[in-house]
Order: sequence, then C-alpha cells, then structure tokens
Amino acid sequence: MSAPGRLALVAGSGDLVPQAIAAARAAGWEVRVLSLRPRADLADENPFPIKVSRPDQVLREIRKFKATHVCAVGGMHMSDRERETFAEFAGEKDATAKGDSKLSQLGAALLKILGLPFIGVHEIVSDLLAPAGQIGAVTASDEIARTAEFAFDAARKAGALDLGQALVVTGGRVIATEDIGGTDELLHRCRTYRERGLIGNGRGHIVMAKTSKPGQPLHVDLPAIGKRTIELAREAGIEAIVVEAGRTLLIGRAELVSAADAAGIALIGLTASND
Repeated sequence: MSAPGRLALVAGSGDLVPQAIAAARAAGWEVRVLSLRPRADLADENPFPIKVSRPDQVLREIRKFKATHVCAVGGMHMSDRERETFAEFAGEKDATAKGDSKLSQLGAALLKILGLPFIGVHEIVSDLLAPAGQIGAVTASDEIARTAEFAFDAARKAGALDLGQALVVTGGRVIATEDIGGTDELLHRCRTYRERGLIGNGRGHIVMAKTSKPGQPLHVDLPAIGKRTIELAREAGIEAIVVEAGRTLLIGRAELVSAADAAGIALIGLTASND
C-alpha cells in the first residue's frame, strides 16, 4: 500500500498473523489487533477479544480506533451458532448457518456501511502469492501433471458448492475433500486411508489441490499452505500439491519450498480459467 493508515487487523489462527502485524508496522501502519480466539503469542498486543455473538462491539472498537482499513489474517473458524448470529446481524433473512463465501460477502457489506475497505494480507506481506508453473525444485512427471490438472478442476467444482478449499485425488478419483476440520484434518484422514491400504497401493499418484472458491475476493480467507502442510502431505504419501496461482498464500515460502524439495513433493501453480 502506498499510503499506510490505521489498520484494524482481525486475527485468526496460524503463523501468518504475527508476521502480518510486524510487516504492517514496518510499512508504517498504525495497527489495532482484534482476535477471534485467545493467542498467547499476541498478548503484548492487548488484542480486542472478538465475540461473534456481539458483532456490534467489534464495529464499535473499529470505529473507536478510527481505522482506515481492515485486514483479516489467518484461519477463521466459526460454529453454526456463531455463523447464524453474524448473518442475522448483517441483515440476512434466512437464519440458518451460512457457508464461508456467504459470510465473507456479509462481512464486506458491513464494512462498506462503515466506509472502510478490506485489504488482503498479500498487500502487507510481500511474496505471499503462489506463482504459476513449477514452484520448487521437484519436477512433476507428465502423469502427475495430468493428475494435478484433474485435482485442480475438481477442487474448483467443490468450491462452487462452498465446500472446503482442498481435496485429494488418486489418479482420476477424488478420495477426500476438506471439511470444517480444515486441511490438516484432510491430510490426517488421507494418511489413515493409506495406512489401511485404501489408497497408495496402485498406479495412480496421490495429489492434493488447494484453490480459492469461484468468485472469492482476494481480501479474505484465501487458501494457504505452509511447512506444516508439506509435513502432513509427506506422511499421507502425497506426491504433488497443486495450488491456484495468484490466489494461494505460500506461508514461509523459503521453508515451505525447502521442505517440499526434501520430501520429493512437486509444487505446481495453475491459473483458474473461469473466474
């Protein structure tokens, strides 16, 4: 950003949060942290504790800080009751729990009422977005590349249903999709499937894809992978990870790529053609 101002940073889970806070301050932003869940590593920030049951308090704190911009960083996990409460506050007439895409739209609408723009974490922390093509040193075979394209297309279709952002395939078969447990839980399940002999003992390659959902804005809840993703993928027998170029966050990029190279996992960036 060329003209830093006053940034209300909504902190979720994950290692990217403290990195984003430090980068924002280094760039000249005044930062106020609002946290969805208690985090010991943010104690020095005296974060405002977000109660999803009281979104009015969150908006009041943002106004009090005189924020000029808002940025959401890290994993945002909400229960059904919290989703319903937030949707009702935002004026949604249907009281049932909403998916992540709908909640993002409602959150953006609330900030628009306040006259505040969302900015993406990639606008604060440089070199986060995945490039197109081969990312690490491991080159995918032609067969793995074809499997990666299949996985990528399948993940985009799953995203259109507002399911999770990741899934795993073996050859031409989807064997698991991300759910409310997140990517780590998806990879734990795949490791169990492999240990039980359900996957990984045929000619098909095991590939994970992670993409944004069609129409998803760049400013919130972009898919992300990090070193921990690579560690769990290795344990699950995954040979390649395909991500959406320009819309996937590579957290701790140097460490992530080094871990993938050491594990023999190919990292591939593909571009969605229908967004």
